[in-house]
Amino acid sequence: MKFRIMSLILCFVLAFSLLIPSVCYADYGSTIPANASGNRTDIITIKRPESLSASTSDKTYTISATGAQGTKIKIYKLDKSADIGRLASSVRSIGASGLYSCVVDLNNDSNTFIVYAQNDSGSQVVNITINKIKKSTIDRLKSLTVTIKSFLG
Repeated sequence: MKFRIMSLILCFVLAFSLLIPSVCYADYGSTIPANASGNRTDIITIKRPESLSASTSDKTYTISATGAQGTKIKIYKLDKSADIGRLASSVRSIGASGLYSCVVDLNNDSNTFIVYAQNDSGSQVVNITINKIKKSTIDRLKSLTVTIKSFLG
């Protein structure tokens, strides 16, 4: 009799443990902590920018990535004064092509974006910094390059 009761209890414990997800991760809403981290590093691969920082004189920048179909991605823009990221794009899922891209707006200086990817295996967080350079700075750099080339050539 004790064996049957113990077997029954063991069956209930086993059944209950299978109902609990084996992977736990946070699903952030409209904000994300600046120091958020995921439990995976292989869910997505950032393709643009090629490194985790870039510079441009444009008002917008396209962030792109690859990953498995069904992976959900959110992009947050870091609010340094509040030390949180605020949602900069709606949640989008990677389609059958495995490609993802999103255009984000840039402020005048340094812009830090928190890319949050989530699928059945967990979550990944990637921080990207995009520096917006004034066109006058780019013109001066081009002028300097031409001057150096003419001096050397």
